[in-house]
Amino acid sequence: MEPNAMPTTVGERAYSATIRRTSYGVPHISAPDLPGAWFGQGYAMAEDRICVLLDQVIKVRGQRSRYFGAGDYEANVESDFAYRHLRLVADAEKKLAGLPADIQDMLAAHAAGINRFVAVADSGKLPGACRDPKRHVTVTPADLLAIATDFSIFLSGRFLTSFLSNAQPPQAAGAPVSPPPAVPADSAKPGSNGWAIGGDLSESGHGLLLAQPHFPWEGALQAWESHVTVPGKLDVYGITVPGVPNTLVGFNAAVAWTLTVTTSPKATLYRLALDPGDPTRYRYDDGIKAMESTDYTIEVLNGAGVLEPRTRKLWRSHYGPILSIPAALTGGMADLAWNNQHVLTYRDANIDNDSMLAQFFDMAKATNLEGLIDAHRRWAGSIPFSNTIATSVEGKAWYADSSPVPHLSPAALQAWQQAKQSDPGVAALYAFHGIYLLDGSTSRDEWLNDPAARKPGLLPFERAPQLLRSDFVFNANDSHWLSNPKQPLEGFYALYGDERQPPSLRTRMNALALTRQTGKFSLQSVMDAALSNQSLAGRLFRTGLVERCHAAKSVKIGTERVDLSQACRILANWDERFDLESRGAVLFREFLSTFRPEAGGHEDTMMSAKDKIFARAFDPAAPLTTPDGLAPAPKHGPDPALLALGKAVQTLRQAGIALDAKLGDLQFSQKNAAKIPVHGGQGQEGILNMAAYSGSNDTLLPGTQRGKVLNPATGLTDQGYVVNYGTSFLLAVELTPQGPHGQAVLAFSQSTDPKSPHFADQTELFSKKGWRPCLFRDADIEADPSLRRYQVATP
Repeated sequence: MEPNAMPTTVGERAYSATIRRTSYGVPHISAPDLPGAWFGQGYAMAEDRICVLLDQVIKVRGQRSRYFGAGDYEANVESDFAYRHLRLVADAEKKLAGLPADIQDMLAAHAAGINRFVAVADSGKLPGACRDPKRHVTVTPADLLAIATDFSIFLSGRFLTSFLSNAQPPQAAGAPVSPPPAVPADSAKPGSNGWAIGGDLSESGHGLLLAQPHFPWEGALQAWESHVTVPGKLDVYGITVPGVPNTLVGFNAAVAWTLTVTTSPKATLYRLALDPGDPTRYRYDDGIKAMESTDYTIEVLNGAGVLEPRTRKLWRSHYGPILSIPAALTGGMADLAWNNQHVLTYRDANIDNDSMLAQFFDMAKATNLEGLIDAHRRWAGSIPFSNTIATSVEGKAWYADSSPVPHLSPAALQAWQQAKQSDPGVAALYAFHGIYLLDGSTSRDEWLNDPAARKPGLLPFERAPQLLRSDFVFNANDSHWLSNPKQPLEGFYALYGDERQPPSLRTRMNALALTRQTGKFSLQSVMDAALSNQSLAGRLFRTGLVERCHAAKSVKIGTERVDLSQACRILANWDERFDLESRGAVLFREFLSTFRPEAGGHEDTMMSAKDKIFARAFDPAAPLTTPDGLAPAPKHGPDPALLALGKAVQTLRQAGIALDAKLGDLQFSQKNAAKIPVHGGQGQEGILNMAAYSGSNDTLLPGTQRGKVLNPATGLTDQGYVVNYGTSFLLAVELTPQGPHGQAVLAFSQSTDPKSPHFADQTELFSKKGWRPCLFRDADIEADPSLRRYQVATP
């Protein structure tokens, strides 16, 4: 396809499937063949998420301006040009014919299912955000492959799309005047907890899995649950995201797996040294390379309802698209905008990831753990940004960093380390975002081609950190190092992540829950651990803080002397949990953020400046128990801990919030007019169950709004703590020879339609720490009291 061409048709063939909806609206799709099953899954997904699906199709096509106008600050225009420049749909059209036949069938059938729902649905009964028939575009297989690629680049290239469309040479005629859209300051970092418990540690002697993804509760990454069955070929239960067929996290009768976001990078930035006479040419070794330019034309709906064409020239290096990054992204430490000396570009390991669907399909079909590992070996680097944590009915537990990791030479890594010490831009991008900024003007920093790797430039599967055990493996978004503390993984390639460095408090809390279990794990004890809401930060600091508080009784802040006596009593009685009934959790949260304001609510900065927080420093030989304790008060001057507690008291009193307020009275999810209390904590509090707020959902659909922010570090507003991000699909499953036994809850509920009975039912269940059975056996599905069965088919 040409850069400005758009798909308009989708192939037709006959499909049919049976959909059985059980309690809470969970769809169980069955069909006599695989295409029929994917058709049914697409239809059921559209029933629950049609607005998100259509929004994402329009986004990846670069057509938001055509349907919704330029948008505030021309945001739709910038998005359209960026996605045209990424060429996701155009490249998908070229790649389709080269995909395995079963994946081509999957995409075609899934698209047909979505289109069939749109064709038969009563437009007037669709959610208001997608009721207009003019926006009911026909979904094609290429659209879905483009959405899958867009999902793949979520933590690499998609993060940079805001800086693609505005990248123009200095003093270029007709350069866009709108600034690049800012990266939302309150966008939560994706994360997860994943446990695989082997037979040595499970009561049954078989595998147990805990999947606890921390992902958005709304928008493009809101998980969707289904069960897909084709007799003799496939029987898999789990979640995916809108527009991506199959199952990303889930289980079948033999294996169960989950994913956690890795620390390893999936892209590298490059700084190009420009030709002094032409800023569209750059130095490379001893020569000069010219950038490639492409003119893209989009249509913009104006206020009179007329489509106006706009054309923009955008640029590429041999690495990938050209970027222009303002100083705001580096915390003001460096300006990386396109100037006459330098410009940025990048290479993304996932932009050509056309095998993700094939890998997950092979995983879904695996009949044992070796089969699941073989899927990773066959499609190495196709899981875009995650570790895999898996277990089996035989009782084995396996961990691997299964993501695509750039392969850099030792010389390139050494040069980067040196630049990080001397160059503020290099240091800031890594410190703030974990991004590697390399020298693009030398072949030294190119990705290496290893014949053992599945794709050029990536590390081969055999070099990835992996661990197979019979007791447990886990990950909570730190590196591979402590996947099992009894067998630390060390000596791996540097880009896979740090070793012998302090893990986050949440990682430590996960590890302590696994290693200090009394007896062996049952399905129920795994479920209890996931929602215990115990705070490791509370365990480490509360006792010392209370002792100091009782001794001092008050603290002077500015000209005010703040009475701490009530705060002392509250914290002395706090249960160190973030349950709905917990009194003291709110006060401790505000104390912790004020004590460590530079943490900004992000758990991965909690360990910096540890000498200011902890009495005992980190010891690599004791990573689960150090650092520890509240640092003693200084000999002279005010006590930082008491000052922080005093400021927390001031914050809550100024907000009109009682110091002993229950967490459940302040922390909630908004569902229609209802405020549903939500338990759980934030990253710096060291809690498995995450509850937070994110200001971006990557759609044009209405999102959760919140009031005036009183403390950006905790998200405290004049309404309380608004939650739209955190524990999303919570799954605990035990694999037995008689079949899997699963319990789950989809924290934000199955449907995005505010009129649906399944818009808030599981959110209410989650609020009560409730779970529901994952109905896997046919007899259990048929016995469900809320069973609703219907057939779907092409005409």
